[in-house]
Amino acid sequence: MVTALAERAALLKDLALFGALNEEQIELIAGKLHEHKLPANGLLYGAGDRAENFYIVASGRLLNQDLHEGSRVGEYLLEPGDSFGAEALLNEGERLSAVSALRPSRLLYLTGKDFRWMLAEFPEVAASLQFMMAGRKLLGEVNLDFLGASEVVHYASRRHIGYLWFRLARAMLLAIVGLLVFSFAISTGGQLQFYFILGGAFLICFAGGWAVWEGLNWRNDLYLITNQRVVWLEQELLRSSSRIEAPLASIQSVNLQTSLMGRILGFGTVIVRTFTGTVQIPHVGFPVLAKALIEEYAGRTRKKDRETRHDSIRQAVRESLGEGANERGATSAPRPAMQMRERPNRFALFRTRTVQGDTVTYHKHWFTLVRGLTLPALIALAVLIGRPYLLGLPASGLGWLITLAAFITPVLLMGYRILDWQNDVYVVTPEALIDSEKKPLGSEVIKSAPLANVLSLENHKVGLLGLLLNYGVVRVNIGDTSLDFANVANPAQVQQDIFARMEALKLTHERSAADEERRRMTEWLRVYEEERGAGNGAAENEQAVE
Repeated sequence: MVTALAERAALLKDLALFGALNEEQIELIAGKLHEHKLPANGLLYGAGDRAENFYIVASGRLLNQDLHEGSRVGEYLLEPGDSFGAEALLNEGERLSAVSALRPSRLLYLTGKDFRWMLAEFPEVAASLQFMMAGRKLLGEVNLDFLGASEVVHYASRRHIGYLWFRLARAMLLAIVGLLVFSFAISTGGQLQFYFILGGAFLICFAGGWAVWEGLNWRNDLYLITNQRVVWLEQELLRSSSRIEAPLASIQSVNLQTSLMGRILGFGTVIVRTFTGTVQIPHVGFPVLAKALIEEYAGRTRKKDRETRHDSIRQAVRESLGEGANERGATSAPRPAMQMRERPNRFALFRTRTVQGDTVTYHKHWFTLVRGLTLPALIALAVLIGRPYLLGLPASGLGWLITLAAFITPVLLMGYRILDWQNDVYVVTPEALIDSEKKPLGSEVIKSAPLANVLSLENHKVGLLGLLLNYGVVRVNIGDTSLDFANVANPAQVQQDIFARMEALKLTHERSAADEERRRMTEWLRVYEEERGAGNGAAENEQAVE
């Protein structure tokens, strides 16, 4: 009983939900946990069942299927450390989803009575739980089309509402100034009354538009924690759009930074550090919990990698002993690679993305080509229209020769820039990133970097044109340097292509490492058995001689 209690307390201690509690408080909760084992394909509860318990996954894997009017509207995996079932308990209603086991699983649970006791006794847990459930609801309001097929969002959040009110305060002050000007104009009268009224109305309208702009910007900013990465989405209306992310496996530490205003209002900046890069998530509500969540899921990723290696060793031992695959080894294969979402461009002339097998090639956005062609095209057109009036040349052979040269020069320049645009390419292969710049009749510069060395990714669309035409830069941070895919069309898609191939490469390396580890362990065990057999034979011979 003591061992079981210590094990349950250790599990709770690793969860961000209980991060604000001390060991004694965690043991109190652990003492009220019950255990439930669920076989593979077993149903824990179905949609419409009465909510009775709050669950924590101790081992195994389950599938949560969200249902609406009998139809499945979404699903996600539940793995060790995940908690679920709180929302229906708080609402004292029926389950809106069905949960079943994908493999033999062990669950810890609190009864409804003990769950309500926990929330009343430890308000820190209640606040953290409400914060996490708000993030789950937020997922239904946003479109996350960049996620991979096997990617699960564990948490989502916007900037803290206090930050929004802090930003709105400036617009409110401007509106107050407008009201004062408007009131002054009405009360005093005079020849300038009309202009004061107009000025006050303008300030009030401008403040209202400013407030709407701030509200939309706040709504568009989002941070996510998935089973593969930490993502910070930031959109500034009519100005910029960016996505910065770091794979969980590359996270080295998570730091927290707060200001006086942030401590008063309850928000801070979470700084995720990889080997050399950082991802800053500003103005996060419950920053201590957000930091703990990132650390928890990064730790889960490292633990899962260790378990994969251990399963490979265990499998090698069983194969060497002739026992075959065990159940856990058969079910602990690495997760499937992310599926690609291809979006072909029907306009071959402006095709900026081509896919050949597992290799994707990008040209710069067609607007960069059009921008480079505009001036020489205008010059060529002016020569055609203005000959001979604008040039003032005689209608002689020399005049026509000069006119022809003046026309051919910008045309050749246009051809040069088209070739230059075609020669500048960015390539994503299954194992590397390539930036190739080749000047027609000139030099060629090729930069490359292994996908395995990528630490973090980010994309930025800057300016109104960048937002309207959907082009920008994708920055790939590699060691102490970075590789920029500049002026690419649909930078979010480019970033997703790179991340998908990173995951596919990681999967390939995991399988190769597992096979190599299995081969080495099998060889070690074979040699050990041979040596043990030789030693036993020698001992038997000695006994026979005696």
